[in-house]
Amino acid sequence: MSSRLFPTIFFCTLLFAGCAPVTQNQMAAKGSSPLAAQQIFDLVTGNTLYFETIDFNSHLYFLTDGTVLARAESRSGDDKDKGDWDINSKNQLCLKFKTWYYGEMKCYSIYPKTGKDEYALFHNNGAIAYTAKAFSGDSEHLYIPSKSSQKEVYLRESLTTGQTPSLPVSAPTSQPAVEQTTYLRESLAAAGQDVASPQEAGDSIAPPSEEVKQTVKTMAKNCPGCNLDKSDLSQVDLVGANLKGAKLKGADLSRANLRRANLEGANLSGASLVNTNMPGANLRGANLTNADFTGANLIQADFTGARTENMILTNANIEGVKGLK
Repeated sequence: MSSRLFPTIFFCTLLFAGCAPVTQNQMAAKGSSPLAAQQIFDLVTGNTLYFETIDFNSHLYFLTDGTVLARAESRSGDDKDKGDWDINSKNQLCLKFKTWYYGEMKCYSIYPKTGKDEYALFHNNGAIAYTAKAFSGDSEHLYIPSKSSQKEVYLRESLTTGQTPSLPVSAPTSQPAVEQTTYLRESLAAAGQDVASPQEAGDSIAPPSEEVKQTVKTMAKNCPGCNLDKSDLSQVDLVGANLKGAKLKGADLSRANLRRANLEGANLSGASLVNTNMPGANLRGANLTNADFTGANLIQADFTGARTENMILTNANIEGVKGLK
């Protein structure tokens, strides 16, 4: 598996379970609540999670020292990686591999599913990342103790001087630094420490990589209720996309193709839809305040009940639109 495989997983899983996307909102509507930090810690520590997706399956073994060992079973064969795991103050499981994700840290909320030891992992925007099954211990034997290489000791000089040779002492293995203010694994591991209400800390968020940007564009084709605020969706083909109730505040949808797209109840305040193709789009009840539709094709689009304060329609084609006052 290449380093590209894991970043592309989460949009593959949108096709999981009968091609219907599963979101955090849908899980919450069914009465499911995300695991708290302590529950995540108890779930993964010293145990294995088995991730299942359309393209491949993988096992992740979580060592108590914060190391995670992984093996993916892809179409191109088995591939392994290792990295670090932790739990942040937002009650999310965080993973940082050496190769997968291009070495970027990814964090996920975890929801229990109806099946025994089955879970769903979600991104910050509410889209599903993985489905997983939990197994006790190192069920796949991913941990292989390293053979300590003992340095060869030569005795001629010490024997010549009458000294007793001493064997070299192995240096202690260094552990990766953990941000105590943000990540909770070590504090959860400490006996008797209360971490039920961790203090929020400002997580450092790296700018999205090109791989992540491409993933968002693919996901947007069918992502009702998802958080896509400020996303770059310019020139993306979103014909018939289902973005009902999606958060698209400040998003760039300029020159995108949103023909017959469902944007009912979506928040498009401050969004750029310059020269966007939107004939027949459903904008019923959407928040369009300060949205810029300059030069957009809005033939027969439905604006019924939409908020249109300060909306810009310069040179837009509004022939046959509905509900626009």
